Amino acid sequence: MRTVWTVPPNIAQTLLESPEIQMFLTSNELPDTADDPRQRLAEFTHALGALSRHIGRTFGSVDAANRELFGGSAGKVPVALRLTVLRALVNHVEDRAPSPKLLPKNICDQLGAYVYALLDPRDRSIFYVGAGRGNRIFTLVWTALGETSKLTEAGEKTPLATPETEAALRRIRTVYESGYAVEHFVVADALNPKTDADHTAAVTAEAVIAALGLTEPHRGECVLTNLAGATEESEADRTAIPIAELVRQYSASPAPELPTPCVVLRVNEAKKASPAAVRELASKPWPAGSAARGIDGLPIIVVADNIVRAVYRATGWEAAARTEENGGTILYRFVGEADEELEGKFVNTRVTPDRLGLKRWPSHGWAPRLTRALPRPVARPKAPRP
Repeated sequence: MRTVWTVPPNIAQTLLESPEIQMFLTSNELPDTADDPRQRLAEFTHALGALSRHIGRTFGSVDAANRELFGGSAGKVPVALRLTVLRALVNHVEDRAPSPKLLPKNICDQLGAYVYALLDPRDRSIFYVGAGRGNRIFTLVWTALGETSKLTEAGEKTPLATPETEAALRRIRTVYESGYAVEHFVVADALNPKTDADHTAAVTAEAVIAALGLTEPHRGECVLTNLAGATEESEADRTAIPIAELVRQYSASPAPELPTPCVVLRVNEAKKASPAAVRELASKPWPAGSAARGIDGLPIIVVADNIVRAVYRATGWEAAARTEENGGTILYRFVGEADEELEGKFVNTRVTPDRLGLKRWPSHGWAPRLTRALPRPVARPKAPRP
């Protein structure tokens, strides 16, 4: 274990919850503090401003933290406040988080050409975007940590020394020195070149949205208006995917032919849930039409992150809620238990939206397949000439 000094994203809350900071603001009992409470408040505000400019940074010594945050002994923050703040930044971390393992060849083949983003977990910022194939997504981390053996085994070369590369390597080293690990996300994968400029522009836009979606605060209104009105399920389709999750998806065998009729329920929360919790999640109200409700023993396939988690048989339906859109559509909750035979065939296999003729899962998560007829592809409208 090592001791480091890290400025957390919620630094204001961290300081205001500190008894020493509360004492500093409400009295002058700490050594060498000003008698005037307004001056103490001004000094605290100045210190908080300095810290806010360094959110996410980690320092390996108290001297380095003092120098970078407060300008050393010549700074304007009084010693008593400075020491109190530095004590609040102390963090104990492991010597170093493990570096990524090589991707299996079959995963690399399925990824194809891809765009990736590297994310700093300390402040959830994207600090590098690149493109490549195979294990290219890991080359900067392996290089920064001096793990040349993994580069050689993966058939990757050390990145060229450019200002951009050097900046990324420095950032990666500070992340790992802080006890964290860089997060790797795939923004777009299995990219195939096409001469259609409109298609290329659309794919590029989707990749940009996926990358920017990683930086959303997920509190209240979206900064990126492309995600406005998105639910957790629909937003997951439009944001980048952690490489570890893609590996899990691509490692799963494709599901056998889906039963007809059936309904696929997309429930992302089910990916970390127990069997009982999956059933509870699947029992929420759904926009089940009369055709689906009229099928006795309708198979209900629950999917999370394209992996089948459970299969049930609907033996009945109960009206459960009414939406506010379109005059109030009635939502229904199905009654039924797990189907052991179907679960043996489908659980832990992969089902993607295209298996039902869809480009992406519906935002409400309800994807029926009541006949073998698939939706016709809709032609993409061409952009008007300028």
